[in-house]
Amino acid sequence: MRRIVTVAVLLLAGCSSEPQSHSHGVVPAASSGAAALGQHFTSLPDVSAWVQRSTDECDDVKTASKEELADYLGPLRYSWYEPFVAEWATCSVKPHAKLGLVLFKPDQQRALQEFWQRGMSTGQLTDNPDWAFGNGFAITAGQVGTERLGLHYLWCRPVDIPNAHTVPADVDGCTYVTWHHH
Repeated sequence: MRRIVTVAVLLLAGCSSEPQSHSHGVVPAASSGAAALGQHFTSLPDVSAWVQRSTDECDDVKTASKEELADYLGPLRYSWYEPFVAEWATCSVKPHAKLGLVLFKPDQQRALQEFWQRGMSTGQLTDNPDWAFGNGFAITAGQVGTERLGLHYLWCRPVDIPNAHTVPADVDGCTYVTWHHH
């Protein structure tokens, strides 16, 4: 009987109603903006090492050129994202044979939010970015980033998902959001 009670207590403790940090194991530096998304990465090797540790995949990292980014994203999406990207690489993380790892230029993650908010409000853009965001970086496959890495989508329109975990972005009108539990 004591064993059953101990197991029940441990299970209940693991299902705490406290909100999850969603910050890949690091205490966020702030309660809003990109700084609230966890550890700030400033180098692509740090991003790829973290993805490798978090997924037990991504051991085939290949740095790539801006031309390869344009081929990967297509011309329209490239025009949206390129001004903010410092460098990028690819690796494979199931189910993707080629997952993009993106490092933002210093202070350009906020500029991307401003661009997206402006584009959504003027109708130039009609949907939110499909990347998953961390602090200083992004993963091009949003679903892998949110489900397996605890990252967040950037939404610049109202969040209408019940029980979503939201973090105010750096720009009014935008929110970092996830509904997956990492």
